[in-house]
Amino acid sequence: MAPCLGIFLILVGACIFLQLDHVDGDQQPIATDHSPTRKPDNKCVFPFIYQGRQHYDCTRADSFYRWCSLTEKYSGKWKYCAAEDYAKCFFPFVYRGRTYHTCTTDGSVLLIPWCSVTPDYDLHGAWKYCMCPVYLTHGHECDQAFETQVKKIKKSQA
Repeated sequence: MAPCLGIFLILVGACIFLQLDHVDGDQQPIATDHSPTRKPDNKCVFPFIYQGRQHYDCTRADSFYRWCSLTEKYSGKWKYCAAEDYAKCFFPFVYRGRTYHTCTTDGSVLLIPWCSVTPDYDLHGAWKYCMCPVYLTHGHECDQAFETQVKKIKKSQA
């Protein structure tokens, strides 16, 4: 009985591990139309709306891998994010009524420099780290769970 259960768990784990993105089927579509809300060079559009939520950077919503929409309102045109697709810092930006022209550690519990990805952090709450400390890196991105915790702490301090 134990070997059968073990094989079953391995097969289930393999299926989950190998699952492909299910954002829009099993192939990454390449947009060919030139609608006014889609950039003709297949670049990510930020912010974009997916399932009623506004995204200011690449997302893992309904996916194992980060992706972005090629239109302002997700319409089935998307792509996986490459390093150059992630949202860039927006300068100057407003945080707690003050204007910043560079990354700041203000409001950062761990004193890690961050920036807004929109002109007004106070309005949108969208931000990113300016750099990832060595202990937070996983490839080229910061650990998502850590980012989420820091965001919650910041919001509670506001």
